[in-house]
Amino acid sequence: MSERASGAQHHGNIFARDSGSMLIHVQRENGLAHRTLVLLPWQVQALRVLTSKLFLAILSIGLLSWGYFAVQSARVPLLNQRIAHLEQDAQRLDTLQRTLAELQDRYGQVQRLLTASQVAVTPAEPAQKSPKKNPKEK
Repeated sequence: MSERASGAQHHGNIFARDSGSMLIHVQRENGLAHRTLVLLPWQVQALRVLTSKLFLAILSIGLLSWGYFAVQSARVPLLNQRIAHLEQDAQRLDTLQRTLAELQDRYGQVQRLLTASQVAVTPAEPAQKSPKKNPKEK
């Protein structure tokens, strides 16, 4: 009865460590073809680990993190291209700023020259205004 008791403990647990090799018999429903697979104890334990929920959770996390990093690494060339484009735009802006500053300086010089020439061309106004005589009065 002790053999039955020990057998009853492993009933339903196909991955038990001390159950020995696992025989898997595969047969078609409508044919004579069949196959028998024999898994050694270490293969049974490997199958047990591969089908465990913890392994599947760890595998899922690993695949998700790998996918995230794959997407991020695919973005690197695009970001490098964008940075190069922004650097070119920054150089253009610097050139435009320098040109604008030069043009503003030239405009200021022209304004000063025009202001100075207008002051020199306009006659000096008399200090006192002479009263206009009425033509009727003589």
